[in-house]
Amino acid sequence: MKNQTIFTIGHSRHKIDCFIRLLRYHQCNIIIDVRSLPYSRIAPQFNRHRLSLSLRESNIHYMGFQKEFGARQTSSYLLDSNGKVDFDKVRLSSSFKDGIARLTRGLDLGYRIALMCSEANPFECHRFSLISYQIIQEGGLVSHILKDGDLKENAKMEDELISKYKNKLPRSDLFKQITRKDQIEKAYRLRGKDIAFSLAEQKEKMKAKEIEYSVRLPRDILQNQHYKIPNLF
Repeated sequence: MKNQTIFTIGHSRHKIDCFIRLLRYHQCNIIIDVRSLPYSRIAPQFNRHRLSLSLRESNIHYMGFQKEFGARQTSSYLLDSNGKVDFDKVRLSSSFKDGIARLTRGLDLGYRIALMCSEANPFECHRFSLISYQIIQEGGLVSHILKDGDLKENAKMEDELISKYKNKLPRSDLFKQITRKDQIEKAYRLRGKDIAFSLAEQKEKMKAKEIEYSVRLPRDILQNQHYKIPNLF
């Protein structure tokens, strides 16, 4: 994927026609859904089945990478000692590596791919701190489509990382030279810890009934749970 570009986008509360306009403006013809739970109660137009049909009408293909790139990992070997998802461990998993390999195949086939999650701001989403990090490591480029349609390059996002965590980053001294790359690596890890899914916290919230979890699925998903999404690569 050397020097090839992957886009990312957050569906937020966009109307579906606005969302599709953003994709078409940036000439994206593949959406890869990286949500662990591919539906939204507040924006049902982005439930997997409805979204895939809407995209198809505009000749945009939908693919789901929940297993490969989803943030809500619950396997014990992917969690840290506090029960939070460890992004470093996820990147080493066979599923994640398979996702990266499939992205590379898609790019080589000439597709313009956008990774989609729910958050409007990529800084608040694992599509930046988990997935984009690895794409950069593989030699790829990442452009984040913002809510207004503007692009923010991943390097700018890394500037934000440095700024946010500047007081927690290592600095050069008489005994050790710290590079910007060293600081970025540390900042990514800090960001990952800040936004990572916590199984323990989720269980506590469920007990307290503070939020609804994936116990009851939206009606259109239940009705179409056997709907198969074609895989192009």
